[in-house]
Amino acid sequence: MGTPNQVPEWHLSEDELTTELLTAERKLCRAYARMLALVDEVDQRGVAVGKGFRSTQTMLVRSLRISRKEANARVTQATAVLPMMRSALAAGELNREHAHEIAHVLTHAPDSVAPEELAANETTLVELAHQAPPATLRKVGQRIQAYWDFTNTDPDKREQDLARPRREFRYTRTRDGRMRYTGEFDPDTATLAEQLFTVLAKPDPADSFGNPDPRTRSQRQGDAIAAVFDLAARAPDLPVKAGERAIATITISLDDLQCRAGTVMPDGHDPMTVSQLRRLCCDAKVLPAVLNGAGEVLDLGRAVRTATPAQRRALALRDKGCTAPWCTRGPKWTTPHHIEYWTNPHGGPGGPTDIGNMASMCDRDHLLAHHGGWEIRLRNGIVEWIPPAWLDPQRRPMHNTAHDPPHTRAA
Repeated sequence: MGTPNQVPEWHLSEDELTTELLTAERKLCRAYARMLALVDEVDQRGVAVGKGFRSTQTMLVRSLRISRKEANARVTQATAVLPMMRSALAAGELNREHAHEIAHVLTHAPDSVAPEELAANETTLVELAHQAPPATLRKVGQRIQAYWDFTNTDPDKREQDLARPRREFRYTRTRDGRMRYTGEFDPDTATLAEQLFTVLAKPDPADSFGNPDPRTRSQRQGDAIAAVFDLAARAPDLPVKAGERAIATITISLDDLQCRAGTVMPDGHDPMTVSQLRRLCCDAKVLPAVLNGAGEVLDLGRAVRTATPAQRRALALRDKGCTAPWCTRGPKWTTPHHIEYWTNPHGGPGGPTDIGNMASMCDRDHLLAHHGGWEIRLRNGIVEWIPPAWLDPQRRPMHNTAHDPPHTRAA
């Protein structure tokens, strides 16, 4: 409900609306500056203890009904010696989020930082806050803190840390075969990981039906890590195990293999479905140990289902990258997928490992091709994806145009 003589919002023109919006924000900033001044005075006088509270923070939590986190932040900002920040806040030139980021950086400065340097950094941050959002301020603040950490580290210890960077990776396997992991990287590796996330974890463009990428940020980053591992597993200089690279022995009955049903056990560990086996066989050296009904080994196949280097180069030229209609990943992030699988559900020979029966796919879209209900076909040298009926009842074929060069305009 508006105050007396205040024009209702819906009566305002666009210019008047934006002007009043900016004016209201400046008033909020000034009011917050006044709040900090009051908190500072309450803290200096010890008012909280006189009122029966253990601390100023506790008094704010109880009397203002704010969270402990917010109370701590206000007391920190109010009691810190940050005259430029307080002055700009009182003038309505920066907001409470800016104040939080500035105080968070400067109140954690090491004792060795001179007052002149602190004042210079406060000036830098306040000037930046006049034109940038709090997120930008946070990044600059992190750089300032990193500089302090670096200059306050003993040079010998710094060289030792560089020689033996701290990298940790801890994981456990769940009952359903998933992996949970935690760890940390040294700064150089962390920067490299962030650069990869920038490229590999960005949201996909909207699909042909206008739907945005449904993945959360954490899901996109998980897919990015899977893509990096997939690329590393295909590196030519990958370390070998028992003289061979990335080879698994799969135990499966002949009936299940032909019917594409049932469960298989790779190397006696976690079970998987036959559809998962089909996907892995596209680009892994898999030895299928086929058993008869009595459990006798009928055949121990050889790893002949993988594409040759020459075929990979040919696929890179033909497909130019992942063939999923929405994907922009280039050839190095893809693996060859058998359009017609190497076993025939009706018996007889399956699909051959040749260019006419393969399509390039990145790791995530390879999963979709096998488990998402899509059909893949090669038509006139172009890989087409046919969506499942629930997505498109007409099942209209789609193909990737993201890799096509831009059309040149006629002069």
